[in-house]
Amino acid sequence: MATIYLDHQATTPTDPAVVEAMTFAATHCYANPSSPHAAGIRAFREVERARGAVARLIGAARSEIYFTSGATEGNNLAIKGVVTPGERRHVVTTAVEHKSVLDSCRALRAAGHDVTVLPVDTEGRVSPRQVATALRPDTALVSVMLANNETSTIQPVAEIGAVTRAVGVPLHCDATQGVGSLPVDVRALGVDLLTFSGHKIYGPKGVGVLYVSNRLSDRAPLAPLLHGGGQERGLRAGTVNTAAVIGLGAAVGVLTTGREEEAVRLAGLRERFLSTLAELVPYALNSGTGPGFLPHAVNLSFEGTDAQQLLLEVTDIAVSTGSACNSAAQEPSHVLTATGLTPERIRGSIRVGFGRFTTEEDVVHAARALAAGVSRPAVGAA
Repeated sequence: MATIYLDHQATTPTDPAVVEAMTFAATHCYANPSSPHAAGIRAFREVERARGAVARLIGAARSEIYFTSGATEGNNLAIKGVVTPGERRHVVTTAVEHKSVLDSCRALRAAGHDVTVLPVDTEGRVSPRQVATALRPDTALVSVMLANNETSTIQPVAEIGAVTRAVGVPLHCDATQGVGSLPVDVRALGVDLLTFSGHKIYGPKGVGVLYVSNRLSDRAPLAPLLHGGGQERGLRAGTVNTAAVIGLGAAVGVLTTGREEEAVRLAGLRERFLSTLAELVPYALNSGTGPGFLPHAVNLSFEGTDAQQLLLEVTDIAVSTGSACNSAAQEPSHVLTATGLTPERIRGSIRVGFGRFTTEEDVVHAARALAAGVSRPAVGAA
């Protein structure tokens, strides 16, 4: 049987409409979009068409959209670009952010800046009150993700945005996990910077988005990480990955059609998975399944099970034990640790994410296969 893919937090399969758009781009828009001739202008127009689609998706102006290689680069550029070398500044973030945010903050700390990492509650959520208390006169940036890639927890970004906007501190939001399932409007959220990746919304890898509000750019332009030809209005040098950008535009177009209905369908698949699993083997939820959590994912633990060994044995199901960006480190999830779970509970945890091409048959088979793997005596043995 073909592998049943349930690791959509790590990456999503490319939608056929995206493949078609990228094939068109590779054969008809291969010219450099910075070139002044007709072929270059045609490529430029397609890139700008994609920029407009992204802007409409998140309620931004087209001039506020910058293309990057992905959310990791975007997060680095947003955080380091605001806190430029020179005067010592202060940054606030949370303990459950993506590694690209936390490691960027560590780099700032190593350079002499102060960083406050806020703890979270047992659901993995930070409160606006915590953010307000952490702010200082020298705070240059607050960075809080929209939704977590391991626990699916949705953060109260709009409420936090009201706090930061009141005191004039820029707010950055890594929206990578949320933008595919949640309505995202940068004005309603009150963010000054927002990032996400194409490959988390059924688009290509190697392309992402950085939103920078014109309000912030006019007041304090970001310092670029890359220098060169001045592409992306001087913020991100390098020849634009035209085919990937056009593919991203196509992915956005598909996403905006029926997103709410798809979220309901995915939540239903999750409930069918959990109910089937519950009939076969005991488990403990590490994430919520109601309001305040993404509809398409769940994190759970099997007592006495080594989850990594389980996934090696259940070879026809693709799920994860944590963030794919941290899988090589072989260390306990910093997210689950921050929510207060014990090492034993974390050791038996898996992350399951349903997607656009997942069927009810898939989730039933996956639940049965995982339950059979958990029930085998060898799993978790020393």
